[in-house]
Amino acid sequence: MSLITVILAGGKSSRMGREKARIERPDGERQIDFLVSLARLAGDEIYLSLGNDSVPPVDLPVIRDQRAGVGPLAALAAAHAAHPVKSVLLLGCDLFMLDAETIRHLAVCRDPSRQATCYSNRLDGRPEPLCAIYEAHALAKAEEWITRDDFRARFFLESLEPLMLELPHPAALDNVNTPHELEECFSKLREGVVSKTVTVQLDDEPPQETLTLANTIGGLFEEVRFQQRLRKRLDEVLIFKGGSSAGAGKRLHGGEQIRIQTVSSPDAGHASGSSGDSTG
Repeated sequence: MSLITVILAGGKSSRMGREKARIERPDGERQIDFLVSLARLAGDEIYLSLGNDSVPPVDLPVIRDQRAGVGPLAALAAAHAAHPVKSVLLLGCDLFMLDAETIRHLAVCRDPSRQATCYSNRLDGRPEPLCAIYEAHALAKAEEWITRDDFRARFFLESLEPLMLELPHPAALDNVNTPHELEECFSKLREGVVSKTVTVQLDDEPPQETLTLANTIGGLFEEVRFQQRLRKRLDEVLIFKGGSSAGAGKRLHGGEQIRIQTVSSPDAGHASGSSGDSTG
């Protein structure tokens, strides 16, 4: 069945503080150019999804969102309105760890008889909506969700009962929304992804041995925050490594003991949790 790729390039990137599509990767290539090269592995019909006030970061045809503030569902609905008989490979612009094998595996394992094909998240096992193929016969449902003001992309994908695949490379869909997440991602791109076991204590709870792919303290915190559904951000906690305060960029090694202490004072959290320290 006919497939188009839609790259989400219209987000405001407010937490990052700059447009993610134009960020240069460690090898000097812009993120958007990297994603376009990967998208071509699934076909040559590639579109950018943008809001009405966004300027395209690359010379590709654009599909404009028909409703602002809706997120990925707006992109799916607009793509379906423009190309009603075509299925959509949806790619998030913040997937700096995405690789060719992940795209190829998704395309090869795709089941057009299902409503969608996707990967499961490495931390909670739920479907990943921003590297997934949505079949044409399911895309009309995106507009139905928007009409009832439900814009949750992951819940929408779950409702489609997708074929779910295991990631060939576990960190391939780690997304990047903040500067410390970008630092973690670039560390993985430069130094590789290595699984390690550390001991993590959250506030006064018992310490737990934790298997992680994180290279930095900030990366570990984001994994713990996601798994524990913590509402605290990095600048709202204190993190200690071996008894000493540790900044987000501090390198993480196997066997280390990490304590995460939630704090009520924004000033105290900012002083240690968001440090740019990148030494080992």
